[in-house]
Amino acid sequence: MNTLTEEKFLLVNQYIGLLDIIDEAFGHILVSLERKNHHDAEQLWEDVTMAFMQIHESNKVLADHFADQPGVIQQFSQFDFVLEKAHLVQFTDDRFLEILMKEKIYPAFLGWSGQINQQFRPYYIN
Repeated sequence: MNTLTEEKFLLVNQYIGLLDIIDEAFGHILVSLERKNHHDAEQLWEDVTMAFMQIHESNKVLADHFADQPGVIQQFSQFDFVLEKAHLVQFTDDRFLEILMKEKIYPAFLGWSGQINQQFRPYYIN
């Protein structure tokens, strides 16, 4: 069984919590786009983008803590794929943006988030 120091446990919990918040934000973005509420979707996307940057920076910190776990390290590097998809977003065409969110960015995030959750699960679930 993998055990964590209190510091690592808190870091992992905060990290997973941030992923859950981002997932919820994507749901609100998609609803906003479907309702043609461009302004709300754009503001939420800005929040998600900032959270993505926090994840990117956290990956660097957590990589030091999990250097002996190649699966975790690999998932940290896979986050770059999510960032690539996110850089495609430009709020000009609502329909294009809705398709981009539904078919590219959100699925990329969900796939990656599921994998990193799987890597971290042994650390925070008994």
